[in-house]
Amino acid sequence: MRERLLAGGPSEGVERWSAADVCLINTCTVTREADRDALRLIRQIARRNPGARLVVTGCLASRDPELILREAPAAQVVANKDKDLIPSMLGCQSAPALAGLSGFHGRSRAFVKIQDGCNMHCAYCIIPSVRSELSCKPWESLEAEAAALVRNGYRELVLCGIRLGRYLVQDRSGRRVDFVEMLKRLLAFPGDFRVRLSSIEVTDITDRFIALMAESQGKLCPSLHVPIQSASEAVLKRMGRWYSAAFYARRAAAVRDRLPRVGLFTDVMAGFPGETEAEFEESMAFVRAMGYAGLHVFRYSRRAGTPASRLKDQVPEPVILERAERMRGLDRELRSRFAERAVGSRRRVLLEGEGSEEGLAEDFLALKLDFRPGPGFHDVLVTSASGPRAYACVQGLKS
Repeated sequence: MRERLLAGGPSEGVERWSAADVCLINTCTVTREADRDALRLIRQIARRNPGARLVVTGCLASRDPELILREAPAAQVVANKDKDLIPSMLGCQSAPALAGLSGFHGRSRAFVKIQDGCNMHCAYCIIPSVRSELSCKPWESLEAEAAALVRNGYRELVLCGIRLGRYLVQDRSGRRVDFVEMLKRLLAFPGDFRVRLSSIEVTDITDRFIALMAESQGKLCPSLHVPIQSASEAVLKRMGRWYSAAFYARRAAAVRDRLPRVGLFTDVMAGFPGETEAEFEESMAFVRAMGYAGLHVFRYSRRAGTPASRLKDQVPEPVILERAERMRGLDRELRSRFAERAVGSRRRVLLEGEGSEEGLAEDFLALKLDFRPGPGFHDVLVTSASGPRAYACVQGLKS
C-alpha cells in the first residue's frame, strides 16, 4: 500500500504520524493485546493529529469495525477484502497496480507474502473468522517480485504467510508448484542472497523439505520457527491442534539429524482453559528437553466467537501472567545458551544499514560486531556471549 500510494502521485512518506496528512493503520486482532495496541494508536492519532485523514484496515477492521469507530468516529474503516481499493479511496487514481514490492522501506531484509488464510479452526484462534480462505501468490507473481528484490540489493527474503507449508499452485505451463518446489525455484535464482521462513507448522516439515534445507548450504536459512503451543497431549487435544508432542519431537529430531546447528524456535501458550499446573509443567519440561534457541510466549487471550471462549475452567488472569513469566524466564535461559554455543564458530551475518553494528546470522542468532562494516553479508567469528547477546569480529568482508 505504501509503495502504491507513493508511486501514484506527488505525495511523500514521513517518519512521524504527527506530521502526516494521511495516516494508514494496518491492524492485527490475533490477541486482546493486539487490539489494545491498535486502538491506542488510533486514539493517539485522532487526538493529536485531528486534521489527518485516518484510514484503518487489517484484521481488526474486518472483525469489529464498530469498535474502531467508537474510538475514532472520523476514521475510514476498510476491511481486508477491500485493501486494494485504498489508493483510489485516497485520491491516487494513477496509483499503479503493482505485481509485488520492489523495495522495503528502511530495511535490507525483504518480507515477501506468499500465502494467506487458515482453515484449521484451533479452539483459541480468531484468524479463521477473518481470514478463512487459503490463498497463495501465483508462482509467476512471486518469481517476479523475488527477482526484483534480489536485483534491488536485498540479501534476505523472508517468506511470510499463515500456513507457509500449504503453498500450492500451478504455473502457467500447468506444472504443480508445491512448497518445496517453490523453494527450489527461488534458491535457483542468480545472486548472493538467502531465503528465510517466518514460521512453519511441524506437519509441513517433510523429509523433502529437510533435505532441501540441508543441501542448500545456508541459502535456505537453517532457522525454523515451529509452533508447539503446548506439550501436554490433553491440552493439545482441547486446543484442536492436529499433532502430538511425540510427533513434534520426532520431526525436530529429524531436522537436527541433518542440521545440527539449526536455530529452532517455537510459540508457547500459557493459560489455555483448563490447563492445570501439571499440564503447564509438561510444557516447561518439554521446552527444556528440546533445547530451543528461543520462545515466543503468548498468554491465552479469550476471543469472543472462538470455541475456547466458551470452555469452562477459564484460568484466572493472575495465574496466566505468572505462568507466562516463568516461561519467559526459561526463554531467557535458552537464548543465553544459544549465544554461548555459538562462541568460537563462524557465521555469515547480514547487517541492516550503513551505521549498524548489529546483524543476523543464518540461524537467527543476533550478533553485535566490533565495528561497522556497512550493509550486506559479512563473515564473522563469534568471540563471546553475555546473556542472550553474542559478539563477533569481522574475519573477511563480502557484500
